[in-house]
Amino acid sequence: MRISVRAKDTITQPVVGFMLRNHLGIDFSGTNTARLGVDLPPMAPDDIFTVDFHVQLPELYPGSFSFSPAIADGTLISYRTCDWIDNAVTMQMGRGRGEIYGFMHLPCRVELNATLTGASREREPVLG
Repeated sequence: MRISVRAKDTITQPVVGFMLRNHLGIDFSGTNTARLGVDLPPMAPDDIFTVDFHVQLPELYPGSFSFSPAIADGTLISYRTCDWIDNAVTMQMGRGRGEIYGFMHLPCRVELNATLTGASREREPVLG
């Protein structure tokens, strides 16, 4: 996701980010530079910043989703929204290879941690 912003006025602590919404308009997920620990330098009037977010989207349930980019001035705790574009980019998520249970498929790495056979369980000490 690439977001370019231009300052109309001085922005002392710019925070650039986006919100991902589902087909019902519910905020599904989002992030911003402050949340990711990226401090942007102050912006003077007419400065333009372009911020790239390299997002690995999980497989989502089939439906329509939208991205809403924004810029604010401040911190995660205290900020002033400078601009927000609702549903600037929309995408249609199609059906994937498998079923989606819930809202998304969580990619996981699975490994077998241990195996105990009936014979090895008999040799284990019983704590108690």
